[in-house]
Order: sequence, then structure tokens, then C-alpha cells
Amino acid sequence: MSPRVNRRTAVRMLGAGAAGTALTTIGCGGAPVPQESASVATLSEDQPRPVEFPDGAVVRTVLEDIDPRVLGAGATLFHEHLSFAFRSPPPEPRAPDTPFPPAPTNDEMVGLMVEELDMAAFDGVSCIVDSSVGPRTPQQLENLRLMAERSSVRIVTGGSYFLQRSYPAEFGTLPAEEIAAQLVHQAANERWGALGEVGTSFPEMHDGERTMLQAVSQAHLETRLPIFTHVPHESCPTCAIEQLDIYEAAGVDLAHLCIGHQSTIKADDDPGWQTHLEIARRGAFIGFDTVGHEMSASFIPERVKVDMVLNAIEAGFEDQILLSSDFANTTQIKANWGNGFSTVLIQFVPKLRYYGVPDETLQKILVDNPRRWLAYTPT
Repeated sequence: MSPRVNRRTAVRMLGAGAAGTALTTIGCGGAPVPQESASVATLSEDQPRPVEFPDGAVVRTVLEDIDPRVLGAGATLFHEHLSFAFRSPPPEPRAPDTPFPPAPTNDEMVGLMVEELDMAAFDGVSCIVDSSVGPRTPQQLENLRLMAERSSVRIVTGGSYFLQRSYPAEFGTLPAEEIAAQLVHQAANERWGALGEVGTSFPEMHDGERTMLQAVSQAHLETRLPIFTHVPHESCPTCAIEQLDIYEAAGVDLAHLCIGHQSTIKADDDPGWQTHLEIARRGAFIGFDTVGHEMSASFIPERVKVDMVLNAIEAGFEDQILLSSDFANTTQIKANWGNGFSTVLIQFVPKLRYYGVPDETLQKILVDNPRRWLAYTPT
């Protein structure tokens, strides 16, 4: 048996022993007690230190700016889609002359989503970043506000533009500076708490997308909002590094940059997943944001995705890992027998525990890391 397997077996045994005495438990029928509730003076050497944030740092939610320590009671998912349920599904096949049932109203869909979010909160989810692939309608913004008001989960609005094919026509002639000004204006009007998801195409980045990344960089420098990206699902290591190069050259604070969809990188395309390690070495977050459910666009088994996370942890980068599911499938909500918005905690995290990831490390990945990424000091 190889040393790599031996090490993982040993870690799994240690993790199993530690699980019973862990101070916090995430994703087991309720949110954990925030570690910041303990005084620093009373922490023993075996207890993790509270996460420190700069003076004035906030997480900007749909409803209010909050102290990032408030999110210490549960997991933060950095890339989900809360508006998917409001899309019109294709009609089901029916016998001739059989009427379709009436479509649910917007209020009914909001009610369903509030229930889904409350059940996710029960499973240990504290905060969700809602990703945007283009401008939201006033109704979509109002839906987010209603879900935030009525549910137990805090919602952060992510805003930007996705791929060049979805850009407004006028963006094709605008310089990055003018697009950045529009992004800053939208961010203020719509209470964005992050810039994303910002995407690039496969197999090559279009010129318009390069301009958009430069515009997003300028908007970040003006607002200090964190950024999360869309890397093509087709397994494109070079796409991830090209995004990172552009942001770094523009002066983006890499401590608030997450390069996304890294769980779609196939081992055959990147032996040892060196792309993940390069992202972390340079100071950005590795976004494993397609975990916990089947992704038809990039079918990579969950067991392989577990190996990706273990590989990054073993390389010493547990402080730069973020998890999310990129959830956007009505067949997998809890009302339809799925794991809903807590699928990361219910479906994926238990596999990490089985392979030896201790609760202290899971606390970092699920609770501490996303808070450090999200929290910023408004200019």
C-alpha cells in the first residue's frame, strides 16, 4: 500500500477518534455554537483561536451590513442560485386535451424557498451567497429580500456578468473603466455583497471577457467587494490560471478572490491538481463549488472531488478552501426528496469526515474561510 494511502488511513483513524470530542459540529441537525462566544483568555492551547477581522469589516447582506462574527454559528456557501426556482419549467408530457395545472404564483414560490432555506439552516447553513449571471429584475431583487426577511439564512447578493454571450450589446464598445463604473453603481443600488460569478469561455477567453475581468478588478479596487469566478465546466486548468493572472496584474486583493469550479478539473488534465495548489500559493481561494450533487455539465464522481480537497489539505492549504454546490436544480430540493441547499453538509462533508478530515479543519473550511473571504471594509 502506498505512503499516500497509509497516511490517509491514519488520518481517518485520528479523525474518527476526535469527532466525538469536537467542540463544534457542523451539518448535524443544527448550527454549532460560535467559537467567538468564548473569551480568548479562556481558550486552552487545544482550542482554535477566534478568527480576527480588520476594524470596520462587514459582510454585506441583502438586509444589512453585519459583523462577520455573526456568521460564526454555521456554514457559509459562497456560490448558490436562489432564483432558479422561479424559472418556468418545461411542461410535462400529457395526454391530448388534458389541461396543465396552474403554475405556482411568485408568492407561493417564495414560500417554498423560505421553507427550503429554513430546513438548510436546521442542517447547519448560516449564510448563502446568491450568484448572478446577469442583471436581476426588480422582482428577483424583491424575492431575495423576502427570502432574507422570512428565513433563518442570511443572504448575500453576488452581482456581475457571466459570459460574453450574455453581455448587454453596448458592453462590446465600452472600455473597462466605463463598465466598472456601471458595476459600482449597480453594487450600491442593489446591495451587492460580492462580485460574481464572473465567467470566461471554453476553450479560450474572449476579448470581451478579458475586458470584463479588468472592469471587475477596477470595481473591486473601488468597493473592496470580494470576487468569485466561473471557470468553464469542461475541465480547463489554463482557464483558471489565466483568470488569476488578470486579477493579480490588476492589483486585486487575492485574499478576497475565489477561483471557482475547481472541482471540475479532471485529474487526467492536471495530475496532482497543481492548478489548485498554484491558486492557493498565490494567495487566492480554491473554490470547490460543484460538490454535493450530480452536475450534468461536468460529471466527476464525488469520491474524486473528495480527493481534490484532501490533496489541497495535505499540501497545507486548508485555510484557502471554499465549498459550495452551485445549486440550481428543482429536482434536488428537499420538497422533491433531495438534499436542498444543505447538500454540501449532508452529502459531501460526511465523506470528508470518513476520510479523516477533523472537525477543526471542517470548521475552517465551512465557517472561517468564507467569512474571511466575504468580510471587507467598505471604502
